[in-house]
Amino acid sequence: MVHDLFVPPPVRLSPEAFDRLRALLADYSGVYLDTAQQRVLEAGLAQRMAALSETLEAYERRISTPAGRNELHRLAEMVVNHETFFFRNAPQMRALRETLLFELHRRKPPGAPIRIWSAGCATGEEAYSLAITVLETFGLAIVRPVEIWATDLSELALEKARAGFYRGRSLNNVTPTLLNRYFVRRGDGFLVSDAVRALVRFEQLNLLEAFPPTAYNVDAIFCQNVTIYFRPETRRALIERFYRCLPAHGLLFLGFSETLWNVFDGFRSREVSGAYVYQKVNLPDRSVQHRATPRRLSPSEEPRRRSLSVVAAPPNPAPKQRSLVAATDPQVGDEDAGRVEQAQALIDAGKIDEAMDLLRSIRPNSLLAPRALVLVARVHADRGELDLAIAEARRALEIDALRSDAYLLIGTIYARQGQWHDAIQALERARYLNPDAALVSYHLALAYRQAGKSEQAMREFRSALNKLAAYRAEDLIEGVEVGWLRATCEQHLGI
Repeated sequence: MVHDLFVPPPVRLSPEAFDRLRALLADYSGVYLDTAQQRVLEAGLAQRMAALSETLEAYERRISTPAGRNELHRLAEMVVNHETFFFRNAPQMRALRETLLFELHRRKPPGAPIRIWSAGCATGEEAYSLAITVLETFGLAIVRPVEIWATDLSELALEKARAGFYRGRSLNNVTPTLLNRYFVRRGDGFLVSDAVRALVRFEQLNLLEAFPPTAYNVDAIFCQNVTIYFRPETRRALIERFYRCLPAHGLLFLGFSETLWNVFDGFRSREVSGAYVYQKVNLPDRSVQHRATPRRLSPSEEPRRRSLSVVAAPPNPAPKQRSLVAATDPQVGDEDAGRVEQAQALIDAGKIDEAMDLLRSIRPNSLLAPRALVLVARVHADRGELDLAIAEARRALEIDALRSDAYLLIGTIYARQGQWHDAIQALERARYLNPDAALVSYHLALAYRQAGKSEQAMREFRSALNKLAAYRAEDLIEGVEVGWLRATCEQHLGI
C-alpha cells in the first residue's frame, strides 16, 4: 500500500508576524529575509510547527526564548540559502594560484602553515576549490603546510560538505582535467579525493557569535555571498571582526556585490590577475569602524548609455569628503565604462557567463559599481535566483539610493512572486526616479491591473505607449522587443 507523503498545513504570515520572525532570524544568523522570501519562511514554519504540534503563536514564543535557541537554529537552517558550486569566483582562484599563495609562502616563517578561512562555506564547494587551488599551485608534495578551516551555521550543510559527494550543477566549473585529478567517480556523481580532503577541516560556527581562537591570525578569509543577505549594520560589524582576525597585509575575498565601499575602510582593494581582493591596512587610530560617505553619480560621470537605455542618471549634489583610509576615491574609467556596456550587450544576447566575467573585473570602488550590481542582479533573476537578485539590487541602492533600474528589477521580482503591493511600491519609486522609462510604466501597469487598480493600470498602459513612440518596433529595451510591448499595451487598452 502506498501512503501519501505528509504535507503540513500551510502557514500564512501577516506582515507584522513576518517582520517579527525575520527579525528573530536576523538577530540569530545575520540573514535578513526579504519579503520575496516570505513563502520560504512559511514553508519552513509549517514543517517545524507540524513536527512539534504547535500553533504559530506557541512556536513563536518558543523560538523567542533562550530555551528555544536550538529550534531557532533548525528554522534558520531551513530558510538560509546553501546553494553554491565549485570555483564560483574563478578570477579570485586564479589570483590565488598565480600570485597570492606565493606571496604568503614568502612572507611566512619557515614551517608556519598558510591558514585560510572559508567563512560561510555552505556545502563545501568553496573550501574544496581552495584546496584544489593549493594543490595545483604547490603540487601534492606541498612545500609548506596549508590549513583550510571551513565554517558554516548549518550542520546539515556541513554534513554534506564532509561527505564530499557532488553532482550536477555544482561541478559545472570543474574542468575535465581537474575532475580526473581530484575526484573519484561514484555512481552518478563524484567524491572529493583524499588529497583534497586532507587540507580541509569543517566546523559549525555562527558568524554573529564569538569567534574561537582558530579564527585569529588566519592569512586569508573567503566570505562570499554571505554578508549580502545581512543588514548594513550587521555587515559592517562582521567585516570589522574579520579585520581583527587578519595579520598585517591579510587578505579578504568577498563576492562582487559585497564591495566595502560605504561599509568599512580598513582594507584597500587590490587588483591581482584580473580579480579584486581586499588587503588589510593599518588604520591611523583605534577607531576601526568607519563608514565612508556615499556619493551619487552625476550625468557627466555616468557613461553615455545606448539609445535603448531606460534609466537616466540622477543629478549629483556637491561631493562630500570621503575617508582618507579607503583604497582610492571612486572613479569612472573608460575601461570600466566599456566593460559595463559590453556586459549589458552580452546579457541582452543571452551570454550570461561572459557578462559575469566582465562585471567581476570592474573595480569595487568604481562609480559604475552600482550599475554593475544591477546587471549582476538581472543575471541572478534570469537564473531564477530571486533571493540573490534582490540582495544584489538592494546592495546597489545602499551605494546609490537613486538607482531607478534597481527598483525596477525589485518590482518585477515581486510581481513574479505575486506580491503586488510590494511590486507597486518599488515600481512607483522607479517611475519617480525615471519618469521617462517606458518599461517602468509597462510593469507598473501590469502590477496595478493585478492588484485590481484598473484606472491606474489604464493610465500607465497609455503612458507606456506614449513613451514607446520614440522607438522602432524592432528595438530592444532591457532585452524586450518594443513591438511586443506596444502590442501588449494596446491589447490591454482595447485599441
